[in-house]
Amino acid sequence: MAEPQIIAVAIMAGESLSGPVGISGGEAAYVLMPGEWDGANLTFQVSSDGETFWDVFDELGKELMVACRPGTAVRLQTGMRMVGHLKIRSGTRAQPIQQSENRNFKVVF
Repeated sequence: MAEPQIIAVAIMAGESLSGPVGISGGEAAYVLMPGEWDGANLTFQVSSDGETFWDVFDELGKELMVACRPGTAVRLQTGMRMVGHLKIRSGTRAQPIQQSENRNFKVVF
């Protein structure tokens, strides 16, 4: 059994969107949440080229949103595999939630 790949990414203080994570090597399975978190659900953006990002919506036209708690592992049931790049958002596209401090995540593949 292969060891999981873990990639660190952060949402910086005063921001609501992380930098990009390259995920072309596998399926994003979990997001390891920071212990401190300004309460918000997670939403996502994806990109095939790492330059242009799109908000992720499901087949019913609803923004893909994952409920989360600080200091937990959040399971992604989205099948975000082989899309190239992923960004994590605090809040939604319509209502992003800025984080008061830098928030460091780990994405597990």
